[in-house]
Amino acid sequence: MKILIEAHHPAHIHFWKYPIRELIAGGHSVRLLGRDRDVMLQLLKNYDWIPATIPKRSRGTGRFPVMGMLHRQFELCQIVRDFKPQVVASLMGSYTQLAKLFGSSNLIFTDSEHQSFNHKIAHPFADEIHTPQCFYKDLGTKQRRYDSIHELAFLDPKYYQPDRNVLLKYKLEAGKYIVIRLSAWNTLHDVSQSGVGERVYDFIEAHKMSGRILLVAEEGKVPPGLEEYVAKIEPQDFHCVLSFARFLLSEGASTASEASCLGVPTVYVNSLPTMGYLKKIASESSTFYCFEDAREGVCVAEEYLTRIEEGGDSFDLAKREAFRREFNAKHIDLVDYVVRTIERLGS
Repeated sequence: MKILIEAHHPAHIHFWKYPIRELIAGGHSVRLLGRDRDVMLQLLKNYDWIPATIPKRSRGTGRFPVMGMLHRQFELCQIVRDFKPQVVASLMGSYTQLAKLFGSSNLIFTDSEHQSFNHKIAHPFADEIHTPQCFYKDLGTKQRRYDSIHELAFLDPKYYQPDRNVLLKYKLEAGKYIVIRLSAWNTLHDVSQSGVGERVYDFIEAHKMSGRILLVAEEGKVPPGLEEYVAKIEPQDFHCVLSFARFLLSEGASTASEASCLGVPTVYVNSLPTMGYLKKIASESSTFYCFEDAREGVCVAEEYLTRIEEGGDSFDLAKREAFRREFNAKHIDLVDYVVRTIERLGS
């Protein structure tokens, strides 16, 4: 069977990498269509088992994606026509129209309720739309629900164990650094939204003496004056670095979810309505907090770190691993579910 997979964002590489490996091992022909972005290219170079094609970059912008999307669809048309996939699978649904045009079965996995634009233009052309059980929107008769969350497709202990030796590469010591993840705020659903904002300055000033601060800014967009804290972490090493952090303050939902699945204490601040999978994690973890208000979120982050610095909490890897095992045991093997779903739809 021929399977075409879309990767719209570098994080999608992580979701698909293990299902792709299993599909290839099962004798299927797989092709991933990626984007001409530095982080994605580096990840694909590192995960060399992924057969990938990178179409030429279009001129569309993140805020007004329609023209760029149409240009990209035109370029992809020939790729899909030549490859002739039985199944087209994606997280965003960008290829649903092409799949329908060429008679391919069309499969979408989504966990983000607020991506209403993508839902409107893609879901009418899909054959099935798979969401976590905690996804709080009803997507109609095409919707199928599974008992897991996207991040477990690549952070389940069956597939991933962090390598502490990676820290040597960046001169880091486990439990002695804080990660701050800032968003670029340049996508359609980010319009009029906000996160930590100016409060990041006071947060860094208050905690810079108690441990190293790693500032991870999406697309390198760093607030003025904070350049010295920028962490240049290779994308294939990021989850290892995140695993051994003392604490994460994040504007990005994916990074917040990843850290929490790894047992890292996390505060997530974003004015977007909190998504179902984040609510689920917050209900099952005592060290994950979600806030739509920056003032409230940063206050909780500062209080948590103060307790740690005063000896009220310790960096305990055994405790984190116990949480990971317990959390994963509550959910299905998502890699296996994705593989079986694709094989069923293409049969």
